[in-house]
Amino acid sequence: MGSDDRLSRYTKLFLGLGFLLALFGLCSGAIASADTWWHLATGRWILANHAVPRTDPFSFSAAGKPWVAHEYLTDILLYELYRFGGFIAMGVANSLVLTAAFAIIAHAARSSRWLAYAAALFAAFASRPAFAIRPQSFSLLFGAAFIWIIREGIARKRPRWFLGLPCLMLVWVQLHAGYLLGIGVIVILLIAELLDFAVKRSEGHPRQWLLPLLGAGAACIAVVPLNPNGFTMLTFPFFVMRLKITQDLTEWQPANLHDPHLYPFLALAAITLIALLTSKSKYRPGQFFLYFGLLAAALKTARNIPIFCLFAALMLADHLWTPSQWTLAPKYRVAMAGIVLVAGGVYCAEAASAGLAFQALAEKNLYPRDAANFIASHHLPANLLNDYSYGGYLIWRLYPEYPVYVDGRADLYGDKFLDEYVDLYYGRAEPSPFLDRNHINTVFLSPGSALATLMRLLCVRGPWQIVYEDPHAVIFVREQIH
Repeated sequence: MGSDDRLSRYTKLFLGLGFLLALFGLCSGAIASADTWWHLATGRWILANHAVPRTDPFSFSAAGKPWVAHEYLTDILLYELYRFGGFIAMGVANSLVLTAAFAIIAHAARSSRWLAYAAALFAAFASRPAFAIRPQSFSLLFGAAFIWIIREGIARKRPRWFLGLPCLMLVWVQLHAGYLLGIGVIVILLIAELLDFAVKRSEGHPRQWLLPLLGAGAACIAVVPLNPNGFTMLTFPFFVMRLKITQDLTEWQPANLHDPHLYPFLALAAITLIALLTSKSKYRPGQFFLYFGLLAAALKTARNIPIFCLFAALMLADHLWTPSQWTLAPKYRVAMAGIVLVAGGVYCAEAASAGLAFQALAEKNLYPRDAANFIASHHLPANLLNDYSYGGYLIWRLYPEYPVYVDGRADLYGDKFLDEYVDLYYGRAEPSPFLDRNHINTVFLSPGSALATLMRLLCVRGPWQIVYEDPHAVIFVREQIH
């Protein structure tokens, strides 16, 4: 082997390792969401009962009501990770999943490694506001895998690659109902390729891959019912999207373009459009279809921003103009790759250590740990009315002694139930009739909420009193009960 070949291998090795380290650092800042806790509780319940719950076991307001535990396998994995190493283990695993997603996208790009890695890092940075320890991370990973398989199968004229799609879908549907993204990836890439074929007919006929890809898509749909929830999973994603309460959640709302956290996303969108407009490639309408279609989806619903970023990384790497020849000698290239490795390692160490240190203190700093301890130690009376954002945590800490009133499983409770709760929580309804009707004896709220303010007034008039308060929570109890 010649010296230049050896240097080339070192360049690829150093560059690849530096990229992965930097990417892991970018993905290590994800924190636990409010829903993480009931995911943990569900995993614990499944392992204790050796079954997937079909009805709600955690609340008194919806006890026995049918519940689609569509993320059951993720719940088990999260619980086992928590048992092994707490939030640190969960954070590391989540970072690895996100790292794998953007690494796959970099590998799928048809450009130089340098450009592909830079585009993937940019896309990961732009997606950071959406990162959290939750099942959606798996959907991002499987979405990236679908993109890579379809692109490679078409480009290499190897439709047998599409056989991997239903196999991945079978696993995906056990992890998260975001499997619908996989179907969407098949559809939009198929349309994009057909649009491009209409312009560049000399590059092969779509019959080489069209029918195999359609068959793979049909097979993907066919395997969806192969899960503990059966055929319900075919319609469940559409049911969730129709819920009115989802429109009140930040991630389901249109992207706030004035939010500084979204500036990297806007920069990525602008640079990618410039790359498409100035590309030396033959005019490809399919690429513009992908770009504007996915951008519209991201602007309409903020949770789609990471999906746009995945595709944008590919388009940016494929179409951004770069010199056709690398002018540096091999020894200088390996030196630059070495610098990338060192820089990536330093950034990874700093970012990951800061993120993991934060994870270690997440429960203490972000959730009402002491207030939950107070309820458990003082045996306060049920029924418990709780803050929506604390429902998952209270399930984790107080189940089965204290079933909650509400938590983040909006699909379980439905719009009518949640509308009534929202009116109560934001002070648009008188609390006393609600509390009496639902036999509420303990109220657990965020101190600054409108309902907490109304409850303080009830304490003046009776029959309620404050028995505990700290910066995270305030607890009210009926006097004659307590």
